[in-house]
Amino acid sequence: MIRVFFSMLLVLTFSLVVHAQDIIYTTGGNKITAKVTELNMTDVKYKDFANLEGPTYVISKVEVVLIQFSDGSSQIINENPPSLEPKKPEEKQAKTPVKKKDFNLYYLSKNLLSINALALANGDVTLLYDRELLDSKLCLTFLGGYNFNPHMGGLNGLIANAYQHTKKNYDAGFGISFMPRNTRRVQYFIGLLVKYMSYNYEDLTVVNSQSVLAVSKGSQLAIMLNNGWVFRITPNLNFKFFGAIGAPINTPKLTQQDANLVPKVYLGYCFGYRF
Repeated sequence: MIRVFFSMLLVLTFSLVVHAQDIIYTTGGNKITAKVTELNMTDVKYKDFANLEGPTYVISKVEVVLIQFSDGSSQIINENPPSLEPKKPEEKQAKTPVKKKDFNLYYLSKNLLSINALALANGDVTLLYDRELLDSKLCLTFLGGYNFNPHMGGLNGLIANAYQHTKKNYDAGFGISFMPRNTRRVQYFIGLLVKYMSYNYEDLTVVNSQSVLAVSKGSQLAIMLNNGWVFRITPNLNFKFFGAIGAPINTPKLTQQDANLVPKVYLGYCFGYRF
């Protein structure tokens, strides 16, 4: 219970820090982390969130697309901004006009930190960090999970029975995904997920001419085909559903002879914050 308390406290602390700041989105495609002090007819006055005791900055409302306040509310300043690209000097001999990039508020933030709710049902606290690249067509995923209760969920029971009193300790993983739709709020992805699992198990050893069971450590490495959807509910609140299936590359020191023949399956129902 103490581990559960500290895990949830960590998530709560992260949420409070994130929501204590205002975010100013500019027409140049930048995000300013700040504390807005004044909003008048022509300007926005703010302080740098990293230096609240420092000077007050002023930015023209013409250069602001949207302000997301710390209480979760948002105010659109320019509904039809001219462009998110920085202005470039005009070329006198330009033959073809430069095509402006479409503005999409839901794709400004490229980082997503989420928690897997299905893992909680199996006694795991699992966090995922996603980083989007190449105009949100490619995504790198980093996974980390800790098992705080080996008696929760059917998955832990299956592991313990199949592998003779095996207890999972933690998970770590890395994935790479391709996302063909990079403009819609519901985004499909497909890719590969490599997952590492650490566990303890009881091994039969001989001590003083007697056979005894001793606790030993083992690991499993699996590679899986991963696919699912990302739902961009708001520019910051996202849900992610995925399913992965594959096979273990190695399962050393397990007492089951056919451990490597068991398919590896991993499911995710994640909700998180995009920044």
